[in-house]
Amino acid sequence: MAIPSGTKFQGIPPGNDDLNKRSAQANATAPLYDISEFGGDSIQTVSTLTLQGTTNASTSQAIYGINVIDTATVSNLATRLPDPTTGKQTTFVNNSTMSILVFPSVVGGKINGVVDGYASIPNDGKPHTFLCTANPLPGAWTWSAPAVSQIQLPRISVAHTNGTGTAAYGVGVSGAQLINPTGANWFDNVSVSGFPTLTFNVISGSAPGRDYWASAANLTPLRTIVNTKVYSNFLASDTSVPSQVPQVLRKVAYNTGGGAYANYSASGVSLFGADTVPAGPLNSPVEVGDVGTFYKIQPANLVQVSPTETDKIGFSSIGDHYFTFIISLPQFLATKTYEFDIFLEHT
Repeated sequence: MAIPSGTKFQGIPPGNDDLNKRSAQANATAPLYDISEFGGDSIQTVSTLTLQGTTNASTSQAIYGINVIDTATVSNLATRLPDPTTGKQTTFVNNSTMSILVFPSVVGGKINGVVDGYASIPNDGKPHTFLCTANPLPGAWTWSAPAVSQIQLPRISVAHTNGTGTAAYGVGVSGAQLINPTGANWFDNVSVSGFPTLTFNVISGSAPGRDYWASAANLTPLRTIVNTKVYSNFLASDTSVPSQVPQVLRKVAYNTGGGAYANYSASGVSLFGADTVPAGPLNSPVEVGDVGTFYKIQPANLVQVSPTETDKIGFSSIGDHYFTFIISLPQFLATKTYEFDIFLEHT
């Protein structure tokens, strides 16, 4: 029942039988309330949460209390918040090997004011609490996203001519960026080493260096990439086929022994369906961040491929590794120089 505002309370121990000696009038004018009507006692339920799927269609649902996540995979990393009750809160502790996604309980729900938004909970073993601020369904929730660190790569510029596809391989600085390289392998040509102070090297015909490499001794625990963010000077009017837009691929290579490298894609970002900058100047030529230019913030765990270490920075269970980027421009794009600023957010 609803407790009237201004009601005063006196605690009555469970073993006190004085209630039985009160008059009927006293009982009628001073109703009793159970502690559960205050939202429960100070002890919260702790439960192991099983994740399911990667979208808001997940059948996994958190409880009010403390949700502990021990296991997450690239195909099962999502859950939903409990059905909303204003003033109640739920907490997530992610002890798995990767970040997870938390969605509203139903379509139309809000997280931090974003309808059908989601929260990415890092695998840092720390409590992350959501407070329900509106119900009934679909409900609204607030939470404080954890602070993340960020690596900004130097700007990558790619001159493109309409009618022919263009690919740029590299990390964005003069001498470490290749346009339509002639080498058999993209990893024969460019590397980055020296996390967190980057050193750019051009290598031809030899094994690459290590991008954001660090030994286990000075980078413990491993950093987990949370988001890949790409900002561009690409406009909707730059393509004659709306579905044909620039793509950014992050490649990861591991030293698998004997000098051999196995290559994986991770955190690829297509600007198809990307957001556009809503306001600001429009320069000529168009610059990164001008009004109408495309940008994309891509959660790493939605596009991650096995092994899970593809989104780790530092020494992993597989071994040392490095990143580089491929910018792919379809033939349908207008003739101009396309520019990209790439950021890696990590724990």
